[in-house]
Amino acid sequence: MIPVISQLLQLQERDQRLNNLQRDLKDVPNLQTRAKTQLAGDQALVDAALAGMRDIEVKIKNLELDIQTRKNTIKRLQDQQFETRKNDEFQALGNEVKRYEAEVFGLEDKEIELMEALEAAKSKLKEAQAKLAVTQGLVNEELQQLEERGINLTQRITELTAERKTLAEPVDPDALNVYDRLLKSKGKAALVPMENGICGGCHMKLVGATINALRADDSIVHCEQCGRILYFA
Repeated sequence: MIPVISQLLQLQERDQRLNNLQRDLKDVPNLQTRAKTQLAGDQALVDAALAGMRDIEVKIKNLELDIQTRKNTIKRLQDQQFETRKNDEFQALGNEVKRYEAEVFGLEDKEIELMEALEAAKSKLKEAQAKLAVTQGLVNEELQQLEERGINLTQRITELTAERKTLAEPVDPDALNVYDRLLKSKGKAALVPMENGICGGCHMKLVGATINALRADDSIVHCEQCGRILYFA
């Protein structure tokens, strides 16, 4: 293997590792967003449970106002009863009192039902808050790990970038330029092995002249199909 191929293979190994690290680093914000989305779902459940509880509390308060209004009306009607001297008026007021008392009883029954619903809503809220607290802890831990991962990846990328620069310095400029162009256009590999007369990049059968040039091992040889640099596996 001619020296320049060995140099480019070392360089390619660093570039491939750099590509993987950069891809992982790019994925960190997506993972952070996904973790926060999980938290948002549990927060929404807490918000919904809290809204449901407050809605019941408002209904209870309105019901209590209705009950008190009717009780005040009953008191006023009873006072009017004691003041009247007419029997038919007394009976009419008594009927009104009974009607309002029946309404009070009905409203109080509804109030009991709402109080029971309120207790259930409080329990539901408590469960949602407990679940949120657990998720919050897990998400905080995951976010901390992701932050540390991002820092470590950035540090490793910096180190590998310096290594790559050192490895690239002694490489023939023309060969390096060709390598860089191929890596950019072909993706993960600019250099690929030849096995059994097959290009390791495009997997096409190589012509005899290309195989013979590669065996001569005195110059850079390209696949006549995809243009990648070839070397013996």
